[in-house]
Amino acid sequence: MSTPSSIKVVRILTPPFVLAVLIVIMHLIPVSDVNPVSWLSKFHIDKIVHGLVFALFSLSMSVAFTKLQLFPYKIPVLMMIILVSCTCFGTILEIIQGKFIVGRTADFLDIVADCVGSALAFVAFRGVYGIFPGQIPADVLISNPRISSHD
Repeated sequence: MSTPSSIKVVRILTPPFVLAVLIVIMHLIPVSDVNPVSWLSKFHIDKIVHGLVFALFSLSMSVAFTKLQLFPYKIPVLMMIILVSCTCFGTILEIIQGKFIVGRTADFLDIVADCVGSALAFVAFRGVYGIFPGQIPADVLISNPRISSHD
C-alpha cells in the first residue's frame, strides 16, 4: 500500500472539511435570521434537512476514508468510526446551539436525524459503489483520466 502525497490527501479531505464548516455555520445561524414560523416548521422539514446534510457529510467521509485506505477491509471499524464521529459532531453542535446561540434550542430529534442520516449514507454508498466503505475492489478505475492506465 503506497502512502498518498500530502496534496492528494488535502484534495481527498476537502469535501468532508467543507461540509463540516457548512454544518457548523448552519447550526450557528441566530434564529432572528431564520423565519421559524414558516410552513416548513409545521412538517418538521428541519429534521429531513438534518438527515440529508449528515448523510452527505457521512458519505463524503466514507468516500474520503476509502480513498485514503484507512482501515482497509475493516468495514465495521470504519463505519463505526464515521457513525460515532458524525453523531458526536451533531450532538456537540446541538449542545452549543442550545447553550450559546440566542433564540435557538437543542433538540434531541435533531441528533436522532443526524444519526439516521449518517447511517443511511452507508446504504447510499453501497447503492452507488456496490460495496461498503473501506472496500476497494481490484477492478476499480482511477477517477482521474490523466493518470489512468485504462485506455
